[in-house]
Amino acid sequence: MLIFKFSKVTGTFEIEGTCCAIEDVCGYFRPPVDITYCEGIFTVKVDLPGALPDDIILQVGDREIIIVGVIDRPEKPGPCRLMERPSGEFLRTLNFHVGIVPDKARASLSNGILEITVPAVSVDRDPTRIEIRIDGAD
Repeated sequence: MLIFKFSKVTGTFEIEGTCCAIEDVCGYFRPPVDITYCEGIFTVKVDLPGALPDDIILQVGDREIIIVGVIDRPEKPGPCRLMERPSGEFLRTLNFHVGIVPDKARASLSNGILEITVPAVSVDRDPTRIEIRIDGAD
């Protein structure tokens, strides 16, 4: 699985290394996600208002994307009357029914939306034709 981290030098998410899946998921919230597929490309949009690129780590494998990070909200003085906006550590694991190409994954963060694009594994072969035989017939 490839790990992508934000680079302040290039302003993009770049491959940093490899890692295994995250095992401990206690205390994480799950940000909402939309996934679309068009012309061999998966596009994943994740709502992360208030997140900074440095606080997000993407792990991209052959059939899954793991998004982990933290959204810090500064404490305001006084008691909270209503709190609906999520904060703290988040984790989202996305599994794909077809293979994806980790090396070609791209990510950007704009206006609180993390957008990840990754191509599906290309299947450029003709379907296999199988002859159906009837038992007892020659």
